[in-house]
Amino acid sequence: MSRRFGGIYPVLYAFWDRDGRLDQAAMAAQVENCIADGADGITVLGLVTEVHKMTTAERLELVATVGAMIAGRVRYAVTIAEESAGEQIAFAEAAAAAGADFVILQPPRTGGREAAMAQFGAVADAVSLPVALQNNPVNLPVSLEPADLVALCRRHANIRVLKAEGYSVDIAETLAGTEGHVDAFGGHGGIEFPALMRAGGAGLIPAPDFLPVQVKMFALMREGTPAAFAEAERLHAMILPAIVFMSRTVPGMLCYGKRLYARRLGVPVFDREPALAPTAFGLAETERFAAMIAAAIAAAGKADSPAG
Repeated sequence: MSRRFGGIYPVLYAFWDRDGRLDQAAMAAQVENCIADGADGITVLGLVTEVHKMTTAERLELVATVGAMIAGRVRYAVTIAEESAGEQIAFAEAAAAAGADFVILQPPRTGGREAAMAQFGAVADAVSLPVALQNNPVNLPVSLEPADLVALCRRHANIRVLKAEGYSVDIAETLAGTEGHVDAFGGHGGIEFPALMRAGGAGLIPAPDFLPVQVKMFALMREGTPAAFAEAERLHAMILPAIVFMSRTVPGMLCYGKRLYARRLGVPVFDREPALAPTAFGLAETERFAAMIAAAIAAAGKADSPAG
């Protein structure tokens, strides 16, 4: 089947002002930077967006605000972290009204594997937008095995996308079982991006830290020649140390990854608690990685942000 969704869909950071509210100017700058850097779509309310630090009202405000900022220029994906099926269905319809093209369901944090499967199926059957499932064995308390994901995709036709953040070997098994009926995006900063694409993946949902490089990598890997894929692997090797550093923990990513990206945007960072406090060593490493990323952007033939 032909691709319905694919490419690079960065997850926006939540930038706060001094009073702990959403910084509208910083969010608008982030949206514009992602589009200028070649994003195929934009995602909100993943772990990078500090989804579990927000109330439902704040999440809904962010979805509407970013939807208006995107204004249909690129595709829009909205992650839903509400706990019950009813709450997820209602949130999905609000996302549709805000211009979302598909929604990404996180599993409920309690109830285990069977509860997650039942809820995923019920929501997928009830909502109007295409549904993606987020499977993150590293950072979420509940995850599914390849056989579970294959079964869900076969039973519920509206499950059309996977945010597949597990091991590339498991993702390959899942994609083989779904026989091309879903598009799989990788995560975790793109730590296994080339392997994901070799497994049949459709793209990547990363933080925006490395966006110009990963946009170029995607174009090269989609070209598919040995020379193009080798160049994508070379670019990947240039940013891999920074990806590993930023993706070790979610608090670390929100502390240092956000500061690294804010440096490119030229916007301030104010943390919403609970938050990891930056250390002198961590900030020094972030500066070192900023130079590494700038070199990779140049190698990809992209112009870095003026703020960089």
